[in-house]
Amino acid sequence: MPAIFGRPEGICPRKLFRLPLPMQAEGVRLLFEMGQSMAQVTARLGLSAQQVRALLSAEGKFTRGGEGIGQNE
Repeated sequence: MPAIFGRPEGICPRKLFRLPLPMQAEGVRLLFEMGQSMAQVTARLGLSAQQVRALLSAEGKFTRGGEGIGQNE
């Protein structure tokens, strides 16, 4: 059965790191949601575990297109 959120191969580190920081953090979270271990995530992204944790703790609001429309924020 395919993963709900896609495949880890679908997250390209070169493209991921061109995105704004909150979106980079979301990409890392998606890798974990796909069932990847810390070792797999660090290998895929070429980062250390410390760098991955720093990305995950990055502050910033990321909203997907259409979210918040018609809502009082």
